[in-house]
Amino acid sequence: MKYITILTILTVAIGWIIVHQFTSIRDLKNFRRNSRIDALTNYYMALIRSGLDGPMLKLDSDGKLVNNAISVENAIALIHLHGNEQQSELANAYVKQIEKDGSGDLTKLIDTLRKDIRTMLGSRDLVSIPHYLRVKSKEII
Repeated sequence: MKYITILTILTVAIGWIIVHQFTSIRDLKNFRRNSRIDALTNYYMALIRSGLDGPMLKLDSDGKLVNNAISVENAIALIHLHGNEQQSELANAYVKQIEKDGSGDLTKLIDTLRKDIRTMLGSRDLVSIPHYLRVKSKEII
């Protein structure tokens, strides 16, 4: 009887350790996936916003320089940290376009970010091309 009790306690303890280890691994994977989703979503929104807002450097009505490039610069830098190989290559291509022509096309990079985020969320990629809304206010006289 004494051996059965000891064997039962050992079995329960070993089982608890194994379950705890697998739970810790699962929690770490979930945390990493959720962190990556949050990060890529922020970069996605920064790049979308840059397309909606027009030129990254422009003069306001008072002639002061408005710099909207910082969020795009940060997004590009952090895509190299959190993005996959394809996203990093597309970010590089965009930077090279900007350096060469002063403008660039973010469509492919935005599409791959959206596809990656949707995949991690368990959603299928969009079949249709998304259209983004930009409401411009007009001065009221």
